[in-house]
Amino acid sequence: MFRRYMTGVDAVAANTPTGRNRVVDGWRVIALFVVVFGHWISASIWVQDDGTVRALNTLEWIPGADHLTRIFQVMPIFFIVGGFANAAALSQSPPDIATWITLRARRLYTPVVPLVLVWVVIVLALRGSVDDNVLYTGTLSATIPLWFIAVYLTIVTISPITYRWWQHSGPWSAVSLALVAIGIDIARFILDIEAIGWLNFIFVWAFLHQLGYWWYDRDRQRLVARPLIGVLVMGAGLGALWISTSLGWYPTAMVTIPGGGTTNMIPATFANGLLGVAQAGLILATLSVAESLVERRAVWKAVVAVSASTMTIYLWHLTALSLVGAAGIFLFDGWLFSFEPGTATWWWMRLPFFAILVLVTVLLVAVFGRFERNINQHAALSNRILWFAGLLLAIGTTALMAFVGIVTRDATLNWYIPAIAVAAAALTGAYPVSARPDS
Repeated sequence: MFRRYMTGVDAVAANTPTGRNRVVDGWRVIALFVVVFGHWISASIWVQDDGTVRALNTLEWIPGADHLTRIFQVMPIFFIVGGFANAAALSQSPPDIATWITLRARRLYTPVVPLVLVWVVIVLALRGSVDDNVLYTGTLSATIPLWFIAVYLTIVTISPITYRWWQHSGPWSAVSLALVAIGIDIARFILDIEAIGWLNFIFVWAFLHQLGYWWYDRDRQRLVARPLIGVLVMGAGLGALWISTSLGWYPTAMVTIPGGGTTNMIPATFANGLLGVAQAGLILATLSVAESLVERRAVWKAVVAVSASTMTIYLWHLTALSLVGAAGIFLFDGWLFSFEPGTATWWWMRLPFFAILVLVTVLLVAVFGRFERNINQHAALSNRILWFAGLLLAIGTTALMAFVGIVTRDATLNWYIPAIAVAAAALTGAYPVSARPDS
């Protein structure tokens, strides 16, 4: 299987169109690795001498962790490169917008369905024999990343509109979204209208998606920015972020830290927009170096190899963490997690821990990768009402799995969530249609 997969990678790498911006793919892979290893390093499981298990988040005990999160929060990059990719596709005037949206949605949603069904089986198999809280925490940890699918599906669905807006108004469209997002934050934090903050799951990430349109336009016009411009943009973004967090307008941490109070992620705040501006500057500042790197055959093959399974890796890496964590607790009296977090031995033990996680993730990708690579290429449903209902169900069920979970705290299965997930897949055609060779 691996040999066949790499043969397909070789073919794709060798036939890459000369006009393709490989840097976009390279940044997507970098962001994916930062997310995966960031999640893995955040797991501090400690089996104490009396058998008590403490599940900590590494960010809880590392000094200055809230500042370090500015390095590890790379979700803005996904939306920036997504904006570039969607602009490149939409600029070619796809013949049917509904079909274009559907194919994009299938690439995102098809890999979700097996994740849901596998966790339903795990819950049914372990309920009653595993502590309810452990089962609840494990399932929620595995499905939390689905918030990205919910938001990005929404952004994709409105992309034809936002791209036309960009073509008409250019950067002012991004500025408008930024101002709305800031206004929502003001209403949330100053006027104490907490619920309004959830709207920024659209406006903040849509703003960053518009930055991807900007990057695409510069690339298409062959506008070469000096690295100094990128450094200045990066400095402006980081400076604005530092000022706004120092003054207490936004929390310092860019990810959720247990017990850390108000977060910049749930719901999103425009602090992510400022960080995204800084990351856009970083992309500009390193553009020439990145271009020379991804032109190298070995580097580009590695990018292609990972890109073929991006969504599968993203969706299953936390399931790998849950499985390895559970096994490590129950096997060999919890020896793997018997070292106190923060000690030198604990840090050294991250190496075998990561090695095991990589192995399990690779195995999961080998099993479930076909759901990403064998996407249904048929047109969207002719009934536009059912088609749109399918998209809404896909967005809704991924949001529910991220923020509610497929089980309650007493390990009762929320049957309506997997039922909606399957219905959404049926209506959107989000299922693999052939067993073609891996590519």
